[in-house]
Order: sequence, then structure tokens, then C-alpha cells
Amino acid sequence: MPNLSPQPRLHVIDLTAADGAAVREFLEPRLREQMDSQYGTPAYKTAFALDDIVRSAASRMEYHCQALAEDNFLNGRERLNSLHAVQDAWRTLWQAVFPWREEDGYDTTRWVHVEYTDPEAAERGEEMKAQVAAEIEAEGQSR
Repeated sequence: MPNLSPQPRLHVIDLTAADGAAVREFLEPRLREQMDSQYGTPAYKTAFALDDIVRSAASRMEYHCQALAEDNFLNGRERLNSLHAVQDAWRTLWQAVFPWREEDGYDTTRWVHVEYTDPEAAERGEEMKAQVAAEIEAEGQSR
């Protein structure tokens, strides 16, 4: 049974290449089983495609996590681009693994949706959401 404890709020800066590798390693035997037992069928093709997507996302995540760890960027824009690449790769991995959330070995505290790059971005994002919600509410009350 998976761990169903409350999930901590993670940020992109909290993610590591090991997180991506863990998702890949969790999915690999499950996808391999489908490919081996369903060769040539639509289920095989689906598992094959997902396996390729997962491997590619884990590889991109590893590359950009390494770049972020080395921090040899020419400017802040390059660093931000790398953070966004990690975020995109992680989103792909999380979407791929999420359907297995009820299975043994699924890490509910680690494999979570990550919306913001860092705590400051989270604070700004939540403030903007609150402001938009308040504006929508005010607009609804004025009608």
C-alpha cells in the first residue's frame, strides 16, 4: 500500500536527478512487462511509447539537474531556462507515474506535482491567484 501521508510542498529547486531516476526505475519493469507480454498489440505500442517518453524525460532531468548543481551559467536567464527544463521533465515523469499511485512502491511524499520553481515564486503565484479570485468575486458581486 502506498504512503498516503500529507504531501510536502516541493519546488523545482528541491528536485534532483535521483527523483527522475526513481520514477524511471519504478515504471521500467511495469512497462517492460507490458511490452514482453503484449508484443505487437496496441498495449505494447502504448507501453513502448511511454517507456521512451519516461527515459527521455529522466535523461533531460539528469542533464539539467547536473547543470544546476555545477551552476556555470552565463546569466540568470540560462539558469531559469534550466529550472524550467527540470520542471517540464518532472511534470512529464509525474504524469506518467501518477496512474500507479495506489501500488506498492509508489512514493507519495516524493512524487508530487511541483508548480513553482522556488518558495519566492510560490509566494508570488499564490498572491496572484488570491488577487484574481478576489477580482472575480468582486466582479460577480457587482452584477
